[in-house]
Amino acid sequence: MPGSRKYNILLYTETSGIGGAEKVLLDLATNLDRELYEVYVVLHRSRWLHEQLDKNGIPVEIIPSRKSWDIRFIRNFMKHCRKIQADLIHSHLFGANLYAGLAGRMLRLPVIATVHNEYIMPGSNVRHLRLKNFIIRNFAKKIVLVADYMKEDYIEKGHYSHARLKTIYNGIDLKDRLSAEEKASARQELGFSKDDVLIGNVANFRAPKGHNYLIQAAARVVERIPHARFLLVGEGTGELRKDAEKQIESLGLMDNVLLLGFRTDVEDLLKVFDIFVLSSISEGLPLSIVEAMGAGLPIVATDVGGLPELVEKGRNGYLVPPRDPEKLAALLLELLGDDELRVSMGRASREIAENKFSIDRMIGQYQDLYQELLS
Repeated sequence: MPGSRKYNILLYTETSGIGGAEKVLLDLATNLDRELYEVYVVLHRSRWLHEQLDKNGIPVEIIPSRKSWDIRFIRNFMKHCRKIQADLIHSHLFGANLYAGLAGRMLRLPVIATVHNEYIMPGSNVRHLRLKNFIIRNFAKKIVLVADYMKEDYIEKGHYSHARLKTIYNGIDLKDRLSAEEKASARQELGFSKDDVLIGNVANFRAPKGHNYLIQAAARVVERIPHARFLLVGEGTGELRKDAEKQIESLGLMDNVLLLGFRTDVEDLLKVFDIFVLSSISEGLPLSIVEAMGAGLPIVATDVGGLPELVEKGRNGYLVPPRDPEKLAALLLELLGDDELRVSMGRASREIAENKFSIDRMIGQYQDLYQELLS
């Protein structure tokens, strides 16, 4: 590093609600070594992420973007890069990676583009994706994937260079687990009895999350275990949320499937769940699963994306085929019927999280990458 000047790192993502990519950006912004880096953030709008960054004293610039290929945004983004004398741009999610790549090329700045999803998401416009991927793979100095399984697709379908790809797992701050007594007390405070079994799901209401399959599975579980409670946490005010409400009502599950909406106390909720379930039909490496593992929960999830890198079958949970509510219900019932198995799988989840998905490990790997590109 020349003299004593710190490197100026610009973190940028296109969304600012509460989600996995946003949490990773927040963790980077608040945990990077302040003796080495000054951190700045660009967002498109002010929401949850902006509030959290403000609380931590991280400077945020809001630059609106209202359409794809927004030339005005690129111009304003580059202007801000010059203003803060950015040394490196680190972007998250597809649209942000595109704009960061373009700006980085024109400003001759190194760009790290972190990819949180598989190469082609369901419903994507393939022609536009190919053009945008051409820009990202050629203009970003390094493309970080959040799961190993993604490499093959990005190389074969996206024609990315193997040398530019690197896997860095999303990390979490591993909190202390509650004792049995603390867990029982916390559940009581939330209005649940000691006999209730709580199956948790944390996923915003988007088509790839497969909430409809989870609700179908819940109906099968409740037939056998009437005191089972499914707690679904996640943002959603559109048609998918309305469809879920109608499905719950039509199946008579109003007392058993609770839509909790947006929550800021997800960490606390995870500590009182008995099982964590995810019914996605498409995924990258979901941070919600990593957080559930850190909370010591057994996992039942669909066998998609990077989930096999998180869930070791029979050790810390089970994987089921996507769109198969019958199989999903069967494995939930197996876990609900075996207290010892739930406890042993929960311990294994925590152990895997500690070994592979700590926030210190993630921050260290990103800082090594920053130094590699800045030296």
